[in-house]
Amino acid sequence: MFTAIIILNYNNSEDTIKCIESVERYNSADVKYIVVDNGSTRQSVVTEISEYIKGKFSDSLVIKEGDPIPQHLPHVSFYVSSVNDGYAKGNNKGLNLAYADDTIDNVLILNSDILFVEDIIPKLKGTLVSLPNCAIVSPILYKKDLLGIDYNCARKNHKEWELILTYLFLYKDIFGIRSNYEAKRKMFVSNSSLTQNDLLPIELPSGSCMLMSKDLMSQIGGFDPRTFLYFEENILYKKIEKLGLQNYLLPKSKCIHLGATSTQKVSGAFLLQCSLDSASYYLTHYCNLTFIQKIVWNISKVLFSIKIKLIRLIK
Repeated sequence: MFTAIIILNYNNSEDTIKCIESVERYNSADVKYIVVDNGSTRQSVVTEISEYIKGKFSDSLVIKEGDPIPQHLPHVSFYVSSVNDGYAKGNNKGLNLAYADDTIDNVLILNSDILFVEDIIPKLKGTLVSLPNCAIVSPILYKKDLLGIDYNCARKNHKEWELILTYLFLYKDIFGIRSNYEAKRKMFVSNSSLTQNDLLPIELPSGSCMLMSKDLMSQIGGFDPRTFLYFEENILYKKIEKLGLQNYLLPKSKCIHLGATSTQKVSGAFLLQCSLDSASYYLTHYCNLTFIQKIVWNISKVLFSIKIKLIRLIK
């Protein structure tokens, strides 16, 4: 059986190609690549990836949005979406290809800015198979050149009040409240000795590198398509928690996360709006807010929306 590696690309052929090259260098598992171009605005990006795949892999296929989904995927599938649907819908398009192929049993969601530095997939699969309650398993993520940990790879979920106050205070770190809260949520910050564990139960994995059963992803409906960016991991956690399952991280299995390369040139106001919209959707549909929390959240939304409008006016 194969692991489908789903890589979402947007306007960045260089990182996507380097990502695939790193997997090819270190991986020993049976895999099928599903590269999804998420409506890149630069046609040269689609051309570069397409030419790379055709030149590198003899068993490959380009699938345009609207084409029939093949029953059995080749070694590399390049799905070209007509529009940028965001993280959730973009990855769901890759998942839909994997669902149709009965030779695939697991899926690895992999950001294009991830680099393999060792053979991690067999270790991740071994954990997934050996632990009956395991939903998602991830490696520890390091920053470029393995200099420091990307602490987002092992987090506790947001508490409702802490999340509401983050937006009420407009992302400002008033009296150090926000930084203190974030430090407690990020497990390797609050306890650095956890890096020595063989296995670490976590709540929120990093959406940039996580392995799960294809059947489980199908069962929970994949990623919630009503978010464009942000809070996808929180929603996954809520769905998984409801099933009584647990997410895990392997601190002794690592890869590199270069970090946010697809969003570096995107408008700050746009990203803030995505954050507010996703937070609002998450709190409204996945959290049981009290009456007081709902009132304060509505105030927070108004104030944060004013901040976004001011940023747009200034620019």
